[in-house]
Amino acid sequence: MNAAPGGAVDRGALVLDRRLGQGGQGVVHRVANLRINQAAADGGWDVVYKEYAPALLPDLDAAALTAMVDLLDELSGDEGRWLCEKTAWPAAVVRTEGQVSGFLMRAAPDRFRFDFRSLSGAGSGTRRLANLEFLLNDDAYTAGIGLTVGERDRLLLLADLAGTLDRLHRIGIGVGDLSPKNLLLATTGPPECFLIDCDAMRLRGASVLPQAETPDWQLPAGEEKATPAGDVHKLALLAVRLIARDQVTTDPTALTALSPDLGELARRSLDPAPARRPSPAEWAECLRAAAPTVPTASAAPPADAVSDDPASDGAASDGATAPQGRSKSSFVAPVVFVVLVLVLLAVMIARSRGTGDHAEGPGTTRPPTPSPTSASPTRTPAPVTTTPARTPTPTFDPRSLDSAQTDRTPLTASALLPVSFTDSKGVTYTRNSGSTGDCPDDSMKESLQAALRKAGCDKQVVGTYIDANARIAVAVWVMPLADAQAADRGKQALAEFSITDWSLWCPTTGPGSQLCDRGTDIRSATQSGYRMNSHRYLLQSRALYINLTTDSSAEEWTNAAAYAAITEAGP
Repeated sequence: MNAAPGGAVDRGALVLDRRLGQGGQGVVHRVANLRINQAAADGGWDVVYKEYAPALLPDLDAAALTAMVDLLDELSGDEGRWLCEKTAWPAAVVRTEGQVSGFLMRAAPDRFRFDFRSLSGAGSGTRRLANLEFLLNDDAYTAGIGLTVGERDRLLLLADLAGTLDRLHRIGIGVGDLSPKNLLLATTGPPECFLIDCDAMRLRGASVLPQAETPDWQLPAGEEKATPAGDVHKLALLAVRLIARDQVTTDPTALTALSPDLGELARRSLDPAPARRPSPAEWAECLRAAAPTVPTASAAPPADAVSDDPASDGAASDGATAPQGRSKSSFVAPVVFVVLVLVLLAVMIARSRGTGDHAEGPGTTRPPTPSPTSASPTRTPAPVTTTPARTPTPTFDPRSLDSAQTDRTPLTASALLPVSFTDSKGVTYTRNSGSTGDCPDDSMKESLQAALRKAGCDKQVVGTYIDANARIAVAVWVMPLADAQAADRGKQALAEFSITDWSLWCPTTGPGSQLCDRGTDIRSATQSGYRMNSHRYLLQSRALYINLTTDSSAEEWTNAAAYAAITEAGP
């Protein structure tokens, strides 16, 4: 096979295995007939392919993507080796019928995955990516789901990230969308981070797609995105929130209590003026100095918790095989990185497909055929990180979710809404907005508002989702009540209301936002909704086509979406 500029590979040469994920930008597949850097002593790394959604291709800067791939050849051996070990950097451009359609990258190393433990006790043992966002909850909650990461390790994680940012900036890379969803943490070995979604980064001023930001992780209005100063601002937000165990706070009080120097560094980093912010190197130095002075353990677990060793059943991963404790000397210099990818296409094309590894992410067990009268199912919550604990972790009692007096679940989108879910039709939906607000909201039908007030609903978490092709929009409401009995009564009281009596929630921008434009009438559109209660939570879902079709044949698709959404939401 002849290599095109930027190490291009023809899509037809790829043997695609199972789908690992699907989001707003496209679909990620495992590649069965490739390994990157196979000549290394550890046998190299598994490969994944990100294929962009067709709707994004007109805005895609193919030259910028090619430049990212070419960077590996431009860097020194040490620098390229480091970049490939710290990030899922693009390794080869993929073309379909001559047009750029996506790129190849290494799979995340296995040390950045965890054995999922469900709060309800169901679904445990699934290997998932260890996203950093799950550390932004209180210790009682994280202990219940099997996660123990103490203050010292949190500071060392931040120090590793700060050092990574410093080195990326010196190469000419701005991360841009620096948020916990794009960061993985090691669950074995020393605390460290691994950066994903690297095609969203900015290399020497060029971006593959227009820069975007995660809600609640935005820069001050009007500030240029994906700059070193912008990355420092978001590093400070992460430090403040990681120590405070909070999703949205900007108050550095908890960080200051650990280290006044770190608190001051956070205040400087959150300065609206980019020129007054410190450097990532200053952050790294201060974090490493502070780490030895703080406790190693997290806060004490609830007094009524029973200690137990966390389970780890060794479930299959998505194929990442990097061994633990691998010496850096086993890495073959990046100068042959792209060459190896291309050669391996020819050498390994006969390699057999994967051996039944289950898919990663929510929805690996698909829900049954939707039925509006079906009993409340057992649900699997959003993924959480399990780190090998130095001390035993407590056993979580699901009965604690039955009462506001014992339920410690944070009232946040991260704790109560999945990042994504897959319905029984095989369609994956990704969350594009999530917020906590008052219940009821005044756009609901007045009689529905009265019923919710009578049920005792005063707060709610609402999330919206979209499929990769931007065809179906889904909204989910999660409403905590006083106890399980109140939730059951509330479900019965709401039985008289139709889905159109509920307010319509939309993301502020992007696909689905047009449904909330003034004058848009959605009442006659084909749509589906489900209601259920689980523990002390009342849940409602709603799904409809963005084009507001009235075709009854669309109902089987909106049914599947609405049902999957409600079964994946909740604690």
